Amino acid sequence: MRQMLVNCNIIPCDGKGGAPILDGAILIDDNTIEAVGRREELAPLESGLNPTQLRDMGGRWVMPGLMDMHVHLSLALPGPAQMAAHLESDMDLSFRAYRNAFDALEAGVTFLRTVGDSRRVDLAIKKAVNQGLIKGPRLFCAGKAVITTGGHGFAGVSCQEADGPEGFRAAVREQLRAGADHIKLCITGGIAGEHETIRDAQATFGEMEAAVDAAHNAGRKITAHAGSSNAIIQGIRAGLDCIEHGYFIEDLTVDFMVKHDTFLVPTLSVSRAEEYMRERGCPQWMIDKSLRAGEEHMLGFQKALAGGVRIAMGTDMLPTEQYQGTLAVYREIEWLVEGGMHPEAALLASTLRAAELCGVAETLGSVSAGKWADLIAMPQSPLENIRNLRELDFVMKAGQLIRG
Repeated sequence: MRQMLVNCNIIPCDGKGGAPILDGAILIDDNTIEAVGRREELAPLESGLNPTQLRDMGGRWVMPGLMDMHVHLSLALPGPAQMAAHLESDMDLSFRAYRNAFDALEAGVTFLRTVGDSRRVDLAIKKAVNQGLIKGPRLFCAGKAVITTGGHGFAGVSCQEADGPEGFRAAVREQLRAGADHIKLCITGGIAGEHETIRDAQATFGEMEAAVDAAHNAGRKITAHAGSSNAIIQGIRAGLDCIEHGYFIEDLTVDFMVKHDTFLVPTLSVSRAEEYMRERGCPQWMIDKSLRAGEEHMLGFQKALAGGVRIAMGTDMLPTEQYQGTLAVYREIEWLVEGGMHPEAALLASTLRAAELCGVAETLGSVSAGKWADLIAMPQSPLENIRNLRELDFVMKAGQLIRG
């Protein structure tokens, strides 16, 4: 079915730096954007539609659906939630993870990149969504994260332990066999590990190189949870395409990332969320580690931003969890702006840059002719005030109304 969104202002997020399209219109043919422009320019196309095919947006600001690059649909933080997760049945886990995915879609996150999920539940949900059995966001899945024995994440149920280059190669191939779209490693310690520091190097160069080789041979990208600058540099030398968190980024790291065109998904929220962690019963040691990392985490992000590292938004929280008075996904985008990003750049990090990271920019990430009609809208411009994202009240995926 053809339809046209009219009486709207459009933020294309196409990376061309142009001004928003005021008094715009978007023609949608079934699930794809057919034309975008000022309403007066598309008037000949509008005249061919009947009134039921016109959707008056009431002056709202329309942009591409948000794309969250760091999500665990089965997230269970250390404490009561993690203890309960170990006792979950497959069915309980599936329903909980699916609810988290659907809630994200209703909040305007039309695309999720998962980075390690219990029992590869992300892959099961993706299959059901793609088959039309359930409604949900688009999913770009890692299956289980690959870690060293006793490495970051071992206490949870979303990782696969391995050792040595051939062990890592085999573990990566297991994720690929299950249908993973990309691969996630953990190469340093992290906030959620009691007996490790964030700077601990946990994977050898040989292990990372073997994992990269297995992923790239299959045409997949590979990313890594990484905290320390030295480990990040070794990981990039091994061929990593992206770094998650980057808690302690130094100038040399920035130069290396730029030279190798390595993405950063900074997840700024995770080191500035004391109240969030206390409300969820996280242990004091985890809260302390998070807060100690906060200042350097932000400084590292600012160095990466100033140095020209390509940045994509990711929450490392469930996108719709309540966090500092709003949903986690909106607050993470606000942190990008508070860290020095221009609102337009923060929106790009949450749309087109994320699509580029996942290799799907030809079909997603901007309001452009030929791309999927994954769109969101809000009453006021997020370019004027990024907090206007909090008022988002319209969500469309592939031309189908999800919320509005």
